[in-house]
Amino acid sequence: RCGRKLIKTGDSSAELLRVCGKPFHKDRGVDRIKVNGAMKEANVQRWHYKKSSRSLERIVMVYKGKVSGIETGSR
Repeated sequence: RCGRKLIKTGDSSAELLRVCGKPFHKDRGVDRIKVNGAMKEANVQRWHYKKSSRSLERIVMVYKGKVSGIETGSR
């Protein structure tokens, strides 16, 4: 959730930027994601978002320009 808008898997990275803005950090790594209905390991970008020091970090995985998953990180 970014403000009143929701980001979900399948949304484009352009939509993610439009709704949530620029992440405070980006990195790359290998994660297990669902691709064409099957789980596989893939190289993804991880975009890190955090509203404030009291909120939980959200990590959005981006694979081939699409949101492939969203995880909740630490405070």
